[in-house]
Amino acid sequence: MEIYVGKITSSTPDGSIDNPFGSIDEAKKYIENINTNEKPEVIIKGGRYHFKDTLRFTKNDKSAVYKAAAGEKVYFDGGIIIDQSLIKKVCDNTILDKIIDEKAKEHIYEADLSCFGIELGKYGARGFRHPYIPAPNELFINSVPQKIAAYPKDGYIPLGKVIDSGSIPMKGDFSMRGGIFGYDDDRGDKWVNAEDAYICGFFANCYADDTIKVESINIKDRTIKLKNPGLNGLKALAEHRWRIVNLLEEIGEEGEYYIDRGNKKLYFYPDCDITNALIQLSVLTSPMISFINASNISFENIIFENSRGSGVYIEGGEGISVNNCEFRNLGIVAVQIGQGITPLPDGLTNCHGVYDHDKIKPQPMSEGIGSWHEYIYEYAAYDGNGGKNHLISGCDIHDIGAGGIMLGGGNRKKLIPANNKVYNTHIHNVNRLDLTYKGAVNIWGVGNVISHCELDDLEGFAVYIHGNDHLIEYSKIHNVAKSISDGAAIYMGRDPSEVGNKIRYNFIYDIKNPHSYDMYGFTAIYFDDNAIYNEVYGNYFYDIVQKGRFFFSTIHWNNGGQTSVANNILIDCYPGLDPNTYDNSYERMHTDETFITRITASPDDLRGVDITDNVWKEHYPYLYDTYTSNYNHTTLYYNNFVCSNQYQNFVDENPSHLNFKLKQNSYLKSKYAKNVNDRVRGIKAEKVMFEEIDFDSIGLLKKN
Repeated sequence: MEIYVGKITSSTPDGSIDNPFGSIDEAKKYIENINTNEKPEVIIKGGRYHFKDTLRFTKNDKSAVYKAAAGEKVYFDGGIIIDQSLIKKVCDNTILDKIIDEKAKEHIYEADLSCFGIELGKYGARGFRHPYIPAPNELFINSVPQKIAAYPKDGYIPLGKVIDSGSIPMKGDFSMRGGIFGYDDDRGDKWVNAEDAYICGFFANCYADDTIKVESINIKDRTIKLKNPGLNGLKALAEHRWRIVNLLEEIGEEGEYYIDRGNKKLYFYPDCDITNALIQLSVLTSPMISFINASNISFENIIFENSRGSGVYIEGGEGISVNNCEFRNLGIVAVQIGQGITPLPDGLTNCHGVYDHDKIKPQPMSEGIGSWHEYIYEYAAYDGNGGKNHLISGCDIHDIGAGGIMLGGGNRKKLIPANNKVYNTHIHNVNRLDLTYKGAVNIWGVGNVISHCELDDLEGFAVYIHGNDHLIEYSKIHNVAKSISDGAAIYMGRDPSEVGNKIRYNFIYDIKNPHSYDMYGFTAIYFDDNAIYNEVYGNYFYDIVQKGRFFFSTIHWNNGGQTSVANNILIDCYPGLDPNTYDNSYERMHTDETFITRITASPDDLRGVDITDNVWKEHYPYLYDTYTSNYNHTTLYYNNFVCSNQYQNFVDENPSHLNFKLKQNSYLKSKYAKNVNDRVRGIKAEKVMFEEIDFDSIGLLKKN
């Protein structure tokens, strides 16, 4: 049966095509009260549907399909539209005199936001190990994100002079002393009256971004004092850098804006003729749609946009699907599967489980991510109640503030898979505000899948892995890790029980971090800090090149190893494969207190799992043998091909075409390895032939 939603045509809508309900919520309530053997289809007519609160589904909601009417565009909008009548050129000299760029002054517009009755959000501390928080109110013109005013416009300023590193929470100093650093030229003098400015950048680690509010600027000493500490303080090393954001003074280019929260004024320098432009401001902080213990409900062909929060939240339940939707211009993530954690206060935790447990008690929470990252560091077996068999398929996810998808679900204690899946989905440009550890997909729990996706144009990770038995396959990953070093396209680490993950049949290419030349390396796949017993099979790697003082191989370890690396093709990658591993897992399993807890926790202790439990022994016998008998599987390399400027094996010999399908007569097809004992892949004393991978099957599939 079909139920329609659209523009109300009468005072007594009945959901028919000519007399539709005025909102999705009305259609949902109607479905609750009807008896039918058919699965209802809610047809949403084209138009813009504003969300002032979350649309919530629970276990009491019946199975249904909610979809856009054929050929019509449906927008779920989490903000407001600013009418042209509210916009005027800035003529107030007290405002114009603050703006540094003289040429920009004649192009600045303003809009009074007080008539909307909305609470304006602060920019907020954010970045590595900060809680996920809603974005500030963001400006979009014709669906294009505008830039919060900043300096420099592109790139960063070296953090060359540190007067006071500030307190260092990572070392257990919770005195909340903000750092002080120096600046060199008189431009900084002009920021002295900025009321809501933040410093963002990489202050102490090349893998960790930080954003901290400015407390004061001393123009006599040319120093900037921060209100709160950075996690690792401030360090004046070559890789550390900063920029200032969120200040009226720096509106100087097309597309920049600033919101004066105190006076409820928007100031902006448009990047187009705004006469007939769609001008939007994001408002909603909670998810647009929430499913808690709901099942078998789908949304199709919807555009989710213009919100400070996330698009879809899924907790528990089974079979929720989001198909062929577009998520854009959101503040946090597009989709969250699994609960988050109440936010921990900045500066009062070392992010490795050290804080005042009597005063700070993080708890699981619905409809938000919060301090998820810190919690699973301490409680590595937390499962988040992500439900099972949920599907995100055929979607386009882009221009998001703090990552793409949180893909959780599955029970690590009992190794029960969730089979939640991201399929045939393009995720790109999703680090507008938070750069690091907020991947295109953060995957966690047990047995979840990323398949036939394209992940690109990312400042940090494409995939950040926690948990077991995840599958990452048939995906293209490129132009990522643009702002970080000591990182990778696909990253995991710090837990030797997180095993059984498979990375296969992917094409990872074009990774060249410009910042890495002065710091640590970066790589395609990084098994960090004793990550062991995972599988890298049948992948293509191309043009992953780095320079600098500390190189990473294309597949890299920091301790650990004991991985299966087979049947991969590396083309023009420098350096290539590194056959070394750097640690003895048995020793670390018996001496490192964190690892001991994570691998031998009691059944009711969420700080870890028990790899001696029968379920684990049967599933990963090699892990059990390593722990009990000092068994060392080593890192197995076989049937891998590493080449430079050797394109004669491929049908298309021009590498810039990115087509590495093997020729019929390629000698690689006759390669084999003898006497392979690979317990990760279940191979014992066998001859293993090189397997030709169907290169054409990698990446996005055509939609029906």
